[in-house]
Amino acid sequence: MKSVRRPGPASIPSDAPPPLLRALSEARTDVARAWAYLALARHYRHHSLPLAASLAHEALDAALRAAAPDATVEVLSGLAFIEVAQGRQEKAFEHTALALDLAREHGLHHLEARVRNNRAIARLNAGDVLGTRRDLLDAQGLARTLGDVVDQAHVYVNLAYLENVSGHYPEALHQLSLLENLLPDLPEQEQPALRSYLYENSALTYLNIARQAHERDRPDVEAQARASAYAAIQASYRMLAVRPDVLMALSVEAHAARLALLEGDLERAHEHAAASLNHHHELGQQSYLDAHLAMAEVSAARGQSTLAHQHYQNALDLVRGQGRARETQEVLRAIARLYEQEGNLAGALETYRNALERAHRTLERLTHIEQRNEDLARELRQARAEASTWQDSVRRAEALARQDPLTGLLNRRGLQDALAELDDESAPFLLVMFDIDHFKAVNDRYSHVVGDAVLQSVAGQLVARLPEDSLLARYGGEEFVLVQEGVDPTEVPALVEGLRQAIEAHDWSALLPGTRLTISIGYTLTGDTDDQALRAAFEQADEHLYRAKRAGRNQVYPPVLVLR
Repeated sequence: MKSVRRPGPASIPSDAPPPLLRALSEARTDVARAWAYLALARHYRHHSLPLAASLAHEALDAALRAAAPDATVEVLSGLAFIEVAQGRQEKAFEHTALALDLAREHGLHHLEARVRNNRAIARLNAGDVLGTRRDLLDAQGLARTLGDVVDQAHVYVNLAYLENVSGHYPEALHQLSLLENLLPDLPEQEQPALRSYLYENSALTYLNIARQAHERDRPDVEAQARASAYAAIQASYRMLAVRPDVLMALSVEAHAARLALLEGDLERAHEHAAASLNHHHELGQQSYLDAHLAMAEVSAARGQSTLAHQHYQNALDLVRGQGRARETQEVLRAIARLYEQEGNLAGALETYRNALERAHRTLERLTHIEQRNEDLARELRQARAEASTWQDSVRRAEALARQDPLTGLLNRRGLQDALAELDDESAPFLLVMFDIDHFKAVNDRYSHVVGDAVLQSVAGQLVARLPEDSLLARYGGEEFVLVQEGVDPTEVPALVEGLRQAIEAHDWSALLPGTRLTISIGYTLTGDTDDQALRAAFEQADEHLYRAKRAGRNQVYPPVLVLR
């Protein structure tokens, strides 16, 4: 099986901010290089996520060479933030777990709050609202104990946002009030950014209150909230005039568009939405949806249904590809409401069904993530026990994080890293999803020890029948994924059917007396290796696996015709 290569050295664009380039060129030590690369990574996470990730890896290498645990913790936390935006939640959780472990080992308690803050964002994107709140409250407690007012302020910002997305608007205002009271105590250089967050979040909160009041036909409450939202938006514009920030401008223009919609001014709403979308394109944004969502709402209000659907679809493509379960639900609900307004009840019903199905998948994924966190604790202990230095333990943990310890195959993260190495010359390639049928019954009847042995045996049989350059991963509990590059499409049906037959024909009596073991298979072929094509291929293979199981299991879908 193929091994996984880490992303290659970052190529820094010539238009990078001069102070950041200068800091890197003047760095004479590895620790200085680590901080310089991290600053560049933080800059480019709003412009190019792959470049930001590559720069963060350069920072990690430099921090480890420098034997600087504080820089390593900061880099791991920053890398996790980038991975969240890329939709690599499991990978982000692994890096935050490693950062927290390292911070505790070296007594770097002042860094724990910001690591937990970043993990909270990962949890929220994955749809884990309770876990998000728990991490933010833990971060808040740490920051207060240490008297770190900057970390406290950032926690208030994130708690306010969490209360907003949870529909708890009075509590969001309370968090923003705490932030405002804390502003005078902040270092002078930190105040402008956090004041901007205060105004933008206030605009969002009052806008949400106004929209809720509008839906409930409470005109007095709506008018008061609209006035407060307007004041917060104007305060944001004043801050942007003295401290330009394209990302902040994107959000503020989206809020202004929605406020104009509430006031019935469709032309002004369109102007603000267009400005937000311009900022979106200027940044090359991949992780902020507000511009597309605002333009979709404005287009729908102007009777431009086709354009509204287009912007909703753009937003949906972004969040689906990044595994952002909560926002996927939000966009799907918005699309369903648009269908209802159009009188397309069938379209609305199908969209709601899609939302329910994805909600179920989110619960399964959260279960997997929690299990993975338990596995990580064990892997970190193993890495520390086998390492000669703490730097070596980090490197070992990084390697373990890409490999499934039970089967020796790639894990989900390892597969994602390997897929990132594919290029156009790899096409066409085959994507296959396998699922062991009724595996829970195996664990229940024969024990988890036997279940583990079955997983190892299935993995071994698959490996023995695949070419050396295949990518084979244990993707979940009893689910495996195969990626085969440069395949001949005419040979694919025989290949996947042969794998199914091999598992069915194997003598399982030693492990599972009286039981026959089978697998279900879904597969697809794709000719592109870009992120969107890969996401589509995974969705199609997953749907085909579902069809194979629904057809009675021990099946391949699309079906393989067998001549008799």
